[in-house]
Amino acid sequence: MTTGPTTHEATGTYRQRVAEIWSTALGTQVTTEDHQFFADGGDSFQAALATATVRREWGLEITVQLLIDHPVLKDFADRVAQLAAQLADDRAR
Repeated sequence: MTTGPTTHEATGTYRQRVAEIWSTALGTQVTTEDHQFFADGGDSFQAALATATVRREWGLEITVQLLIDHPVLKDFADRVAQLAAQLADDRAR
């Protein structure tokens, strides 16, 4: 029997992809889960770019406010993973 990824594996996948999205938006390599988007040079334009990419990639209804509220990569990616899981559950019903 095949099972899906564990929560930890899924969250790690989101962290990796969000790090790539942030790297593109910021124009610098994001490599640590404690990277802070705004403290490390991010501005409102880059935040809009990053959140728009997340919206398109996972079909989520998020705004820049999510990034403002969760500016640390680990926290933001974990929240994105939670929202994506909720969306998948809603679509499965």
